[in-house]
Amino acid sequence: MSEHLTAPPPLRWLNRNVLGIGFADLAADANYEMVFAVLPLFITVGLGAPALAVGLVEGVGDGSSAVVKLWSGWYSDRVAWRRRLAVGGYGTTVFGLALLVAVTSWPQVIVARALAWMGRGLRQPIRSAMLAASVERKDLGKAFGFHEALDTAGALIGPGVAFLLLSTGHDFRSVFWIALVPGVLCVVLFALITRDPRQGRPEPVSLRVPLPAGFWRLMAPVAIFGVGNFATAFFTLRAAQIMQPELGRTAALSAAVGFYLAHNAVGATVSFPAGWLADHVGKAPVLAAAYLTFAAACLVGLFGHGWAALGLMALLVGAQNPVVSSVEGSLTSSLVEERRLGTAFGFLNGINGAADLASSVVAGALWTFVSPQSALGLGALLCAAAALLLWLRQPKNV
Repeated sequence: MSEHLTAPPPLRWLNRNVLGIGFADLAADANYEMVFAVLPLFITVGLGAPALAVGLVEGVGDGSSAVVKLWSGWYSDRVAWRRRLAVGGYGTTVFGLALLVAVTSWPQVIVARALAWMGRGLRQPIRSAMLAASVERKDLGKAFGFHEALDTAGALIGPGVAFLLLSTGHDFRSVFWIALVPGVLCVVLFALITRDPRQGRPEPVSLRVPLPAGFWRLMAPVAIFGVGNFATAFFTLRAAQIMQPELGRTAALSAAVGFYLAHNAVGATVSFPAGWLADHVGKAPVLAAAYLTFAAACLVGLFGHGWAALGLMALLVGAQNPVVSSVEGSLTSSLVEERRLGTAFGFLNGINGAADLASSVVAGALWTFVSPQSALGLGALLCAAAALLLWLRQPKNV
């Protein structure tokens, strides 16, 4: 009896894994963005620390995350239980941020932030590899864009709740307590809904087989952009500065949290259209445009003042952040074979994390010892250089 072999049905890009990972990260972002919307203000106003402390907190968190991402990506390609490892990462992030309710000095914030971001580093390469393997290559932009839209929607919900809490007289620690609710939810959603798209045990991957040249060509502009792309926390600080003296100190702080809320609203709006556009016109040009958008945001922060500058800065910061994240992910997925995606995402996220460490520490030092304008100017220069390099040396798909 002969068997008729038929081709497997095409994968739907909007499937269980895309939805499960997306909604888990919506809750995860609501958790940590609720905290991060007020964290720079908690450090500088609540604990009386200088802006340098904000840079150190952000930098150490990103640096610790970078180390874990490199190991997690490499290791996850070699084990069959990577999904459980990712669940542990989600839980570690929630636990680390929960420690903030008990801190009494800014060095303690470094410990809590580093632990939280080590958890993020543990799960991020695994999550990205699972997402990439759940769809066909022609749909990578849409899948990553849809994920980033849900991710950014969580980043809109979190600061929105923080803004309501602060505006109704609650303190920073009340925000940290409420953030635990979506934190627990994200762990439950990822654990119950997602499935590892790999079948059986993963094939052994030789360390002697290099990642493709196109991937390493992408890493050069990624690293340059990362060094210039300082944490959004500094834009939050700048938002409060450019609204004074027209607004009093309390009103300016509320406006800064409002900026954080508005920039995430923009991100949630543009994420999916940007992913669709990347699938149709090319991922590298869309990514280069996003790099330039961050440079433009720095220039607005450098020269702007008042409500118009605040709105434009929110528009530009919000437009670039989720696009950079989703298109870097979809472009990496198109350059690397599926069985090595964990390793590739480990390198991508590790390079980003190490560059973020450098950018946050340098920005914090310049902000404190020179001027906010010097930090913003350096960010604009480096991000424009990264966009130019990516445009001139676009990586080719495998």
